[in-house]
Amino acid sequence: MRSGGPKSEELDQVHFGLYYAVVTDNVDPDQKDRIKVKFPWLDDSDMDSSAWAQLITPMEGQKFGWYALPDIDDVVVVAFVQGDFRMPIILGGVWSTKDESPEPNEDGKNNFRGYRSRAGHRLVLDDSSKVKVSFVTNTTKESIGIGEFSKDGAGPNAIEVFIPPMAGSKGISFSSMDGNLKITAKEKFTVTATSQHVKINTTDGMTVNTGETTLEGTSRGNITSGSPSHWDGSQIKIA
Repeated sequence: MRSGGPKSEELDQVHFGLYYAVVTDNVDPDQKDRIKVKFPWLDDSDMDSSAWAQLITPMEGQKFGWYALPDIDDVVVVAFVQGDFRMPIILGGVWSTKDESPEPNEDGKNNFRGYRSRAGHRLVLDDSSKVKVSFVTNTTKESIGIGEFSKDGAGPNAIEVFIPPMAGSKGISFSSMDGNLKITAKEKFTVTATSQHVKINTTDGMTVNTGETTLEGTSRGNITSGSPSHWDGSQIKIA
């Protein structure tokens, strides 16, 4: 090796290592989910953007894989293929003072992992003493909870699953606290309780429309009403 002398101009566009960058464009004209970035550490960076940069993802293939484009002004980390400034690769995003993490780990126990969308919808893997998986909309009024229904842990991702009073302490809960909950089956819909029984509670009323209805009780059957009841049919037989 020898020292001294001017730097070769061929190295002007060679950048090894990792660099911070800011997203400037995420609408790829070729629809390849590439983005453009600017580099704050470069002179005139506000005027110049990079070439279209590919994103590294956990998995990708022919129209399948994980997709989550960063937004404009998000901070990302960039590397360059063989150090070539014309071939940027986005390694991922980074949290910052401006872009705070959706999980601050307030109690230091690192109980919550998952994904939060820009609108606030969440997939939460809860590893607290009340272990569960939760899918929650941004209003928290519509949710699916699998595991322990009660809440444990600290921070914005500590979730209590909505349940009716008789639902117990764990299981699977589908909840819609604002609007309707609709379950549709094209063919057969079956509800089975193998050890205890099925309960349906409503404070207003219940309507069941079927072509043919059969109610069977292998040991005992009870139908009760707190007010006058009406039975209507071309023929009613009670035996």
